[in-house]
Parts: sequence; C-alpha cells; structure tokens
Amino acid sequence: MVEIEKLYRIALENGEGVKGYKKRFAYEKLRELVLKEGEGKKPIILMPGIRGVGKTTLMLQLFNEIEGSFYFSADSILVRTSSLYEVVEEAYRHGYRIVFIDEVHMYRKWIEELKNIYDDFNVRVVASGSSSAAIKKGGIVLGRRALEVPLPLLTLGEYVYLKEGETYPSRVEDVLDKKSTIKWLASHPMAEKHYKEYMHVGGFPAGAVEKGMIFKLMKRMVYEDAVAEFSLTRNKVDVCERLLGFLALSKPGEFSYTSFSSMSGYGKSTVYEAVNMLLELGILREVREKTPKSEAKGSIKLLFSHPNLRVAFAEQLMREAELGALREEYFLFHMAELGFPVFIPKGMKKHPDYEVIMGKKSIVFEVGGGGKGGRQLEGKEGIIADDEILTVIGFVQKTDQK
Repeated sequence: MVEIEKLYRIALENGEGVKGYKKRFAYEKLRELVLKEGEGKKPIILMPGIRGVGKTTLMLQLFNEIEGSFYFSADSILVRTSSLYEVVEEAYRHGYRIVFIDEVHMYRKWIEELKNIYDDFNVRVVASGSSSAAIKKGGIVLGRRALEVPLPLLTLGEYVYLKEGETYPSRVEDVLDKKSTIKWLASHPMAEKHYKEYMHVGGFPAGAVEKGMIFKLMKRMVYEDAVAEFSLTRNKVDVCERLLGFLALSKPGEFSYTSFSSMSGYGKSTVYEAVNMLLELGILREVREKTPKSEAKGSIKLLFSHPNLRVAFAEQLMREAELGALREEYFLFHMAELGFPVFIPKGMKKHPDYEVIMGKKSIVFEVGGGGKGGRQLEGKEGIIADDEILTVIGFVQKTDQK
C-alpha cells in the first residue's frame, strides 16, 4: 500500500528547505503552464536539465505555492516498493490534481506508467529528470501526451539576479553597436566583474558551486545517467573521460574524429559514439558549417556546452582553462538561449569564428579579446565580440531580442 501521508510529509519538509531561495526566471512560465486550463487532457510536462541546475528546487517552490499539489521523488524507497502509477492514483484519491515527480528517469518503467497515468486520470503531471537523453526519448514515445520544457543553466543575467537581486536588462542593439555597448557598461559598472565570476561557476545555482562539485556532477552524468541510458561498457566510459580531458585542455578549433582516434588509440566509430552520447547528455556542444551536406563533410567545432564545465574539468587536471575557449563557450551558450542559430562560416575555416542568424540578418562574429581586429572578419561586415560585448550579451533576455 502507498504511504501517501509519509510522502506528503517528506515533501513538506523538503519544501521548507527552499523557502528562502530566489525563484529562477523559468518559475513564472512553468507556473503558468501548470495552472493552464483547457479542454481535454492536460499534457504531461517533462522538464529535463543537467544535474545541479535547480530542477528539484523549482518543483518544490511550485509545490509550496500551488494549492492541491503533491510532490515526490521517483527514487524514494516508498515509491520503489509500489509504483509511479499507484502513487499518483492514491494522490488523486486524496484530492491532489497537480503532481510533481522528481527524477522520474530513475524509475525503470516511467514512460509506460506516465502513459497510463495520462490515460486514466485527469491530473496535471510535471516530471523532471537529470538524464536529458532519457527524457527526450520519453517525450518522443509519449508523443502528444507530453510537452517538453527544458531547464537550462543560468545565463549571466539570471546569475546576477539570483546573487544580487538585481536585473540589468540589455538589448541586441546594445551588442551590435559599440557605442551602445559602452553606454550600457557605463550605466552598469558592476557587470564586467560579474562576467568574470560567471565564467567559473555562474551557470549553476549557489548550491552546486562548492569546490569540485561541478566536476562531481559531470562524473555522475557519465557514470550513472549515461551508463544507465546507453548501456556503456567500461571501454566507452574511458573514451568519454579521455575525450573530455582532451577538450578541456584544447584551444577551440575544428575537431577531427580521425586525428583524435589516431592519437587516443580508440576506433573512429567508438569516438563517434562517445561524442554523440556526450552531446545527448548536454555536456558538449557541436557547431557545424551552414550547408546541407554538413552531416557528412562539413567542418565541426566541438566544445563544452557551458564554460563552467571546461573550468571544472581543467581544475581536476591541475591546469588553467583556455580563456579563448571559455569565451566561445559563453558566446555559444547565450546565443542558444536567445534562440539564434549559429554556424561555422562556410569557406572561412580560420576566421571569423561564427555566423549567427538573427531574424532575417546573418551576422559574423569573431569572439576574442581586445587584441583582435578587423582582419579576422576577412572583409565581411561583423562584430569583434570582446569581453565588453560578451558581458552585454549575457544580459539580453529572450523576450528582448526582437
């Protein structure tokens, strides 16, 4: 029998622990989705996000505020002795119409049971998971029954808000026009200081930034999430570690599967598998040439999905993370959060770094320090994204990019 009262008490106790935390920018959007009324069944909200990003805190904050809601973690022993279906069924009988399920991917038959829950009960389910690959797979299987709402790492603007309670709104125009950049920075004199701090730990909420914690989170993603989702052998885990170590100490540039395979001694197909897995886990990011044939022949850049991940891995290797790579990872992360597609400029392998599609415009960016000049743009109209411009980029919010 499901011990619903015990689960509810655990939820209340955990909810007390997050009452002093500021709410992430995603809170209002998710709250609106959870409370949205409509005809027919309510789709299951799936919330993927890498470990340490704040999924549990966000769900508990919603549980604290929304009347008639219920929260439990799928890896609780109280759940494993019954089933997800039985817990939700019992919660429904007790009058709960909104159910938050944390770490849903930890329960083996979660996809099948969520499908049955959707079919059998008129209840809003919000389910989170640290294995982005598993949640995406579940979303495909569940189809129309599910709506995916990823929880990303913090932008620079959100980091400052959570740390200081301040918002420094900027616009795309402040990025594209250098005079506007300078005026904006003059109006926000602390912004560059926050930018430098952010590079090392700012992508994660405060609870994840203790010394070595980000690296530990990455290891769990490989040793737990990936092993479970991809049935990894020890050899493939070794390839992942070798690849991450190689990238952590490399300057940004074109990645060659052939060269890494030759250098590491691992087969090319094994390297492909490792890269694809790390991309699905959200640890790495891939940028390609803008061409229909890019899958087969185009150049690619392979970087960490966020500069904090590179810093964490480099620290474990007792080395300093390469600043140029950190800048590029910061730039790519914020462009992705703003919804701007980014490519390697075709036929311009060396310079500039990236071509960004902003609405109907295609703008070339060279990411780097103040020493870079117009020659990197090779005669094309574009932007030298130095630290000043990168700082401003971090405060542009998605709603401000029209």
